[in-house]
Amino acid sequence: MYVDYDFYKSNYQGTMDETNFNKHEPRAEAYIRYFLFSKAYILDSSPIPGIQMAICAVTDTIGDHFTAKASRTVCGGSGAIVKSENNDGYSVSYAIEQKDGETEEVYLRKKAYDTAYLYLLPIGVLSRKVGCYCDHECGCDYL
Repeated sequence: MYVDYDFYKSNYQGTMDETNFNKHEPRAEAYIRYFLFSKAYILDSSPIPGIQMAICAVTDTIGDHFTAKASRTVCGGSGAIVKSENNDGYSVSYAIEQKDGETEEVYLRKKAYDTAYLYLLPIGVLSRKVGCYCDHECGCDYL
């Protein structure tokens, strides 16, 4: 694990309990590796606070998503919020954040990216720049 529960509680000041944190952190870390693309090797070195904060934020996002979904399915529901209901011909409409035809996984990945973006962009790890990152000192990144 790139982030431990002590960092989550003390530095990020998260509110999730340790069991849920340990359940959702690996998925959050996998999302961050996916977002970092060719720079994912950074996660194999010593921890970088900005990346640790991003993982904590995405862990919260994932935890909130599944907690809300579970609370909506407790009474045998589908997990979606009822937007309107008509009992004349029995019709139910659900309010959802995700677009029509969008899977839950795609929706969650987009939500995780929006959350991580705040922490990853300022430290420069979301760049897809081609070249050697020397800012034209050697003239090699003019592609």
